[in-house]
Amino acid sequence: MKLKYITSMSALKLIRKLAGFKGITITAFAFGSNVLHLKIKPHKCGCQCPHCGRRGTIVQSSTHKSRRWEDLRLGAWALHLHYQPREICCPTHGRSQEVIHWANPNAQVTFRHEYQMLRLSQQMTQKQVAELLDVPVSTLSGRLHRAIERYRQGHEICDLHYVGIDEVSYCKGHKYLTVVYDLERSVVVWIGTGKGRKTIDEFFNEVLSENQRNEVVGACCDMSETYIGAIEDHCPQAVLVLDRFHIMKSLNEAVDEVRKEQWRDAGTEERKVLKGLRWLLFKHGSNRSKRDTRLLNEIQRSNRRIYRAWVLKDEFNQFWEYTYEKCAETFLKSWTRTALLSRLEPIRKFVETLRRNQQGAVPLSKSHLVL
Repeated sequence: MKLKYITSMSALKLIRKLAGFKGITITAFAFGSNVLHLKIKPHKCGCQCPHCGRRGTIVQSSTHKSRRWEDLRLGAWALHLHYQPREICCPTHGRSQEVIHWANPNAQVTFRHEYQMLRLSQQMTQKQVAELLDVPVSTLSGRLHRAIERYRQGHEICDLHYVGIDEVSYCKGHKYLTVVYDLERSVVVWIGTGKGRKTIDEFFNEVLSENQRNEVVGACCDMSETYIGAIEDHCPQAVLVLDRFHIMKSLNEAVDEVRKEQWRDAGTEERKVLKGLRWLLFKHGSNRSKRDTRLLNEIQRSNRRIYRAWVLKDEFNQFWEYTYEKCAETFLKSWTRTALLSRLEPIRKFVETLRRNQQGAVPLSKSHLVL
């Protein structure tokens, strides 16, 4: 498509101010199909060597053709930048293409476009980002991977003292990623495919050196035997702390299993009383209204097994208020004994799991609350 470029100085100055360009001069522009094509050139920063930044002599070359970069959108228009890079002769590095200040040497989008793409990808799915930027999902995915790999080049893990390990699912829960993060800085330091022992061993063996593993003084994970075993094998000196979220999640699942058992055995009239009880049982005491508490107390007369499971779950929340290890151990010992005597099989299974990992479940002192 042949474009008719406009060189009006007032229009060029207006577009430059609206687009917010710095270090770039617009020489001409043309309108396409929902695209604003801009011919540009570097402003007082051209002819620089990409290796040392020194200015070089321009060399006549017929191999360098005009290139196009996608930039941010300007209202309803997509901005496309056009420029023919020049070849220079550097006194130190010889002949090379001049440095491009607004984009990576091999990229088809500008740094501004990449930044917007990365920021949007933090807040929404790739499909939604692709719709906003008007690009295919496969194209967006490729650009994301190339940008992330480039920004992470030379990335080194240092001063890693408190480690958190967890898994996340994607593709509708059929695939998993193992995520390792620094609890002190609240940043992700590594992501591996899968959630097995092989994946987490890859992090400890290939990413961390022996000295870095010895510097880890605390680790946090869920009640997975895979992650617990890996931490104990690779960082035996680290204090292991189980994630509060996963402990309470397991307890809530055990309480819900008691409710399901009673629902299956209940008759028509009894089910009317149990209907809508699920989310009420999950509520924390600080979030319950007086009406919620009254409804839960009424279950004591209609179904004592569900009521007993709810009381045990509610009492267990007191465990997180302790700051001294001995007091927490005493409470946990008393609570587990009561839970075993409750004759509720799902609660008994939770207690068995908790006892296997009791040392990691005990709250630490205030000096270790960073975990």
